[in-house]
Amino acid sequence: MLNIILKLKTMKTNRLLLLTLILTFFNILTLHGQNNIDLKQKSNIALKTVNNSKTGNWNDVFTNFMQLAAKNLAGDNKSFEYKTTIFAIKSEVDSTLLIDENYVKENFSRNFQINMGLKLDNDYKFKGFSYGFDWALINKRDLSVNTLVNGETAKLYEKYFEILTKSRERYNADLDKNKDPDKLTKIKQIQEAISKNADEYIIPLDEFPKDFIKYLPSDYQDTRKYFGEVYAKELDSIKRKPLLKIGFNSNFQKNAKFLDEFDANLVYLQGLKSKKGSKLEIDFRNQFKAKDSITTSVIKRKEFSSQLGLNISIWETKDKSIVELKPNFEYKRIVSGLMDEEKNDQFLANADLRIRILKNLWVPLILKYDIKNNNLFGFLNVSFNFDAMKKE
Repeated sequence: MLNIILKLKTMKTNRLLLLTLILTFFNILTLHGQNNIDLKQKSNIALKTVNNSKTGNWNDVFTNFMQLAAKNLAGDNKSFEYKTTIFAIKSEVDSTLLIDENYVKENFSRNFQINMGLKLDNDYKFKGFSYGFDWALINKRDLSVNTLVNGETAKLYEKYFEILTKSRERYNADLDKNKDPDKLTKIKQIQEAISKNADEYIIPLDEFPKDFIKYLPSDYQDTRKYFGEVYAKELDSIKRKPLLKIGFNSNFQKNAKFLDEFDANLVYLQGLKSKKGSKLEIDFRNQFKAKDSITTSVIKRKEFSSQLGLNISIWETKDKSIVELKPNFEYKRIVSGLMDEEKNDQFLANADLRIRILKNLWVPLILKYDIKNNNLFGFLNVSFNFDAMKKE
């Protein structure tokens, strides 16, 4: 009886320690992800625009900055995974890397992702570590920062910013000249309008003091409208940029050999043009998995899988996906290590449903249906994406 009580206390202690470790790790990452970085507004908006154009599906493949995820929460083999890019680590030390001209130079570090995690059993007991990397051979969407910084949108912004600066100088000079008693209040209103619209290139006219409007060009509203059209066109082009990445992952468990279990994978994502303007994304994946026997040096099981699907953003707001659905078909082939009464081939009809709960918090539900054997499998995940900017 005493042994049972001690065992129960030990299990509770292990869970408490694990929960404490996860929460501590989460809080540390949150502090890093929320650093208030002083950047040029143009660079800031360009980076946010590119990142906002990426779907939850894209971020699960290749993170913008950092991602913390809990996978298979309802299953027997649970895991907590963390991934980040070399660029994210470097920019924590040097925030000037996030300015457009420096950002573009960091091609390799932005496109090399490091993965690590903890493997747990059904009782949340520690089973082992996971580790790996992903390398984006093609990542045209990140290079889209060039388009927003050096393209027509950027030129329009620079012209607008120059006009706004000169208008404010003339306005401030007249306030001083006329000894306006409300000078400080009016200057503060303009500053607040700029801060409030930090994610906007051109500030709405009604945000300014009424007597400031006459200092702006008469075609200010038309310029803003034209800018919006050009911006929308460039953003639509960004949504269709492709990603091609290769990856390698492995596990390290107690009493296991080096590379006891590993997988190599290739993922290709390609945005499509949509009449309604919603995000559509072709998702093509291939994976090779191998698992050794613990007692011998011979690989007992090898498995290949290929998956093709279409990720659809079915609910969006301000160019951000809220709900995504990805129907897809998957083919699996057991190359070696076939178990008793197991078939070499398996065809699956899958559906991934992703729901954005908070700005950076996603809950993906993955359903897999074995067409031949009429079996249904489900996996519940949670992922939190950290960004370099304090405000998104």
